[in-house]
Amino acid sequence: MGWWYDDEGYDDNHTLVDYRTPPDALVINGRVIAISQRGAIGTEWWGKQWVTTMERLGLGGRIERGRRYARNGSVRDLEISYGMAYAQVSGSRLYRTAIHLRTLDDAEWERALAALSQQAIYSAKLLAGEMPGDIETIFQEAGVSLFPQSTKDITFECSCPDYGDPCKHAAAVYYLVAEQLDADPFILFHLRGRKREQVLAALRQHRGGEGHMPDHSTSLAHEIDRFWQGFEHRPMTALPSIPSEAVALRELGPLPNGLDLKPLYQSIAATAYQQLIGDNFAQNGESE
Repeated sequence: MGWWYDDEGYDDNHTLVDYRTPPDALVINGRVIAISQRGAIGTEWWGKQWVTTMERLGLGGRIERGRRYARNGSVRDLEISYGMAYAQVSGSRLYRTAIHLRTLDDAEWERALAALSQQAIYSAKLLAGEMPGDIETIFQEAGVSLFPQSTKDITFECSCPDYGDPCKHAAAVYYLVAEQLDADPFILFHLRGRKREQVLAALRQHRGGEGHMPDHSTSLAHEIDRFWQGFEHRPMTALPSIPSEAVALRELGPLPNGLDLKPLYQSIAATAYQQLIGDNFAQNGESE
């Protein structure tokens, strides 16, 4: 693997020239500063696993200095694309740094997604934007890996004169990728060669078959975005009806082994409805 550059390659000062942002890149412009200013970097399990991977592969020679660079604002213009995280890092001068991660090929992705789709809980969590805690096990059972497993899966490059592998500049970028994974675990899929939308679409197709599962991702994503904003409290003018079909089941499609959860969802809905009626009557009585 190598840099995305033209035929000129490096200039006389060992600085990469003519780097072009890949069309699929997720770009964070300006200085990127680690949220964690002390202790370990990585709060969610996937962010922690990303950091642990570097240490397990024996790539931690510049860990401490890389962590300081990640925290002091030395990294700027972080770009995450298929198979690469790129940034400019300030040291004695401004260096160009990249982490290359091997992307999974189509056959590997197909095996992994087919394995994930066999378990309803994995599909449900991923469709909800959550990374299942043992997802790496499912990938490995399919003969692939989501996290780097060897130095063949990951390499580092930097225009600095430090030939550490990784150097402190690349280590800083690596740490900041860990925090990006904390915020959005689907970035790990992106680094492995698939966007969030591609993964979710493939899971829906595996779960329900093409043309058999309606796509509610747009409306659901809109509601998820609004979740933390809160909602305006309005008086209830009419009691809601019990839906004939649960949205969650509609999203997941047919469950494996003929499992039928509809009666359970209907029972839950009926109980909630009765509770709502009771609360509504109680509130009306108090207000009178």
